[in-house]
Amino acid sequence: MNRITNQMINNTMSYNLQRHQTEMDRIQNSLATGKNVNVPRDNPIAATNQMLYQSRLTEIDQYLSNINESRSKLDEVDSALQSTLRIFQRLRVLTVQGAHGIYTSFELKEAAATEINQLLEELVNIANTKGATGRSIFGGYKTGTESQPNPFVPIYQTLTSGNQGDAMIGVEYKGDIGELQREISKGEYLSVSIPGNQVFWATNQILTSNRDVSAYTAATNQAIKIDGKEINISAGDNLDIILDKLNNAGLSVRAIKGGTNNLILETTTPHQIWLEDVGSGTVLKDLGLINANFPEPPSNIDPTVTISGMSVFEMVIKLRDDLVRGDQLLIGGEDLGLIDMGLENILKSVALVGARTNRIDEVAKRTEYDKGNVTQMLANTEGIDYAETIMNFKWLESVHRYALAVGAKSIMPTLMDFLR
Repeated sequence: MNRITNQMINNTMSYNLQRHQTEMDRIQNSLATGKNVNVPRDNPIAATNQMLYQSRLTEIDQYLSNINESRSKLDEVDSALQSTLRIFQRLRVLTVQGAHGIYTSFELKEAAATEINQLLEELVNIANTKGATGRSIFGGYKTGTESQPNPFVPIYQTLTSGNQGDAMIGVEYKGDIGELQREISKGEYLSVSIPGNQVFWATNQILTSNRDVSAYTAATNQAIKIDGKEINISAGDNLDIILDKLNNAGLSVRAIKGGTNNLILETTTPHQIWLEDVGSGTVLKDLGLINANFPEPPSNIDPTVTISGMSVFEMVIKLRDDLVRGDQLLIGGEDLGLIDMGLENILKSVALVGARTNRIDEVAKRTEYDKGNVTQMLANTEGIDYAETIMNFKWLESVHRYALAVGAKSIMPTLMDFLR
């Protein structure tokens, strides 16, 4: 039978008192900070969950920031489109008036041409709108340079008809087809811009190569890009195989073999076609569609290609010229039809922006809900119940006090205590 010495009793009592004191210090610290876990050793499992919740909250806050930025960018696009709609509405009024022969005198024709030129200038200004960051909202990925700050570049010429002076005769698009994207949820991306080659195009575009390519066969494995989508062309592919690949690529472009074994590309939605040979490939060049000596698209179309289709700027320019000539038949027929087509395309862009905004709102609601849940879980993990914690502290304080009292009575002084 082991003998229990006074030293053993003292050691046990000291250990228990120290343990009580440590726990009381921990509870006091929790009461001061309001947190259940101040250092990982307080509760390793809770500490791990706490770090996971904090990491998730940081991620959610970033998504909410992206959502707010996306909403702002889409609001900028929508505002520009609404301004464009107002211009189109005025242009339609002028077109209907011109079709009914209102602008018969030289003075009235001159006034109409002047107003249309002003509307045309404003339309170009809207197309070159810059957002809060100074970036063109319809220029794709291109942010502009000092020498070329805007994606849409007007071309002027002195016109004697209608006393117009220096008037716009064309507009070139110098942007690209990129769409800015933001991650609004984990793995979920949303386009927050629309490239100018889509928004400001009135009709379907048709590119007709004038080269007989019936004997064409791809010499090597190559790739081409149409409207930014890469399509692989294998060695030995002839025109028929290439047509099949283009028509099954999910593009808004239809490929047709012409009557002279030439290649024809026609858009199925109004936009300006973007053609590129990838790397050192020459497929589109060999098919007679692009010229490698020209710069990047859309200015790389071969001069021999027949191009049909109009931008909204060309459409307005045509309307102006027909009004000055007083050609009521064209104004009431072709011009009015073109105005309606351009208006319809702008409305489609407005609807697209609206759909994206609605999607953002839904994702924002879901993200805010997730943030509330994670915040509550974090509070439950690291927070304390003050009433319960104070009660535990009082209980532990009482136990500690009683332990001290009991210890004072149970540990009797010995001869060694007096000798010390």
